[in-house]
Amino acid sequence: MPRTVGLTGYMGTGKGEIVKMLQARGFQMLSLSDIVREEATKRGMEHTRENLQNIGNELRKTFGAGVLAAKVREHIEQDSEKDWIIDGIRNPAEEMELRRLPGFQMIGLFAHDDVIIDRLLKRNREGNLSREQIIEKLNREKGIGEPPDGQQVRRLLDTCDFFIINEGTIIELEAKLDHFLKLLDGTDRPSFHEVFMEVAYTWAKRATCLRRRVGAVIAKDKQQLTTGYNGAPRGVPHCAQLGGCLREKLGIPSGQRHEICRGTHAEQNAITQAAKFGISIEGSTLYCNCFPCVICTKMILNAGIDTVVYDSDYDDPLSKEILGQQTGLKLVRYEGKKFR
Repeated sequence: MPRTVGLTGYMGTGKGEIVKMLQARGFQMLSLSDIVREEATKRGMEHTRENLQNIGNELRKTFGAGVLAAKVREHIEQDSEKDWIIDGIRNPAEEMELRRLPGFQMIGLFAHDDVIIDRLLKRNREGNLSREQIIEKLNREKGIGEPPDGQQVRRLLDTCDFFIINEGTIIELEAKLDHFLKLLDGTDRPSFHEVFMEVAYTWAKRATCLRRRVGAVIAKDKQQLTTGYNGAPRGVPHCAQLGGCLREKLGIPSGQRHEICRGTHAEQNAITQAAKFGISIEGSTLYCNCFPCVICTKMILNAGIDTVVYDSDYDDPLSKEILGQQTGLKLVRYEGKKFR
């Protein structure tokens, strides 16, 4: 069956390298950006990143946020016997449009800001950009200050089908791509990270929190020890049974005042289950589909857990400050097959 792979990610994360690797494997390339470049040429405008971003936003605003992807989808539907790689996906509406293609899978490419900035300063493809200018452009790609139909790459990284962190060598990047392709055709087994993260997402289905469904797994020596999901304590009514979320009613922003909540977090439940059944979790790894809050962080540190593998980010400044001050716990951003 022909394969159609989409590609999203911030500038400087290696999207061009992935395209070349897939083209070498027989994939045909289409880019949403090519449509924008054609429009820029018609208008006699230089193909700078800023001009292309502005034109792309204008086209989405005028004709709908999925307009660029719709044109690409129609092209592929007319030539559906080939393998396709689609670059330049930057808005959730574009992703939704492309998911109308049978078997569509999207790869998300990521690198931390300091890695991206250093790369862009060294390669200097777009003139003498300063660090501040790169940060401004990067924030725009993330969606900071952008309209809903503009650049929203950060949201796409949470909804992609396969997540790659590209901070190593080209050989390492190609190995990660090969794993993705082999998972697609069934010739490779999932990694233990992928297995345990899938279990965490499965337990998240039991969550009763009205804001965010979170699941956690504690494992050691490739064996599952305990699990947890977020919700009201044992024997206590859930928020839905009491007419809604207390934090929502009080207008408390995400990442603040964690004590004002009826629920127990997934990580806390996984740790307390270990205490209940007398299971040692010292030196273990905790898998969670969300970055830990400050309360969970303190429990994780005191429980002697060695590593936390997390999927999506969570904005809790105090948690990140405390984690930055310690050296015993290893934080690992999850990469591999993503789960919904």
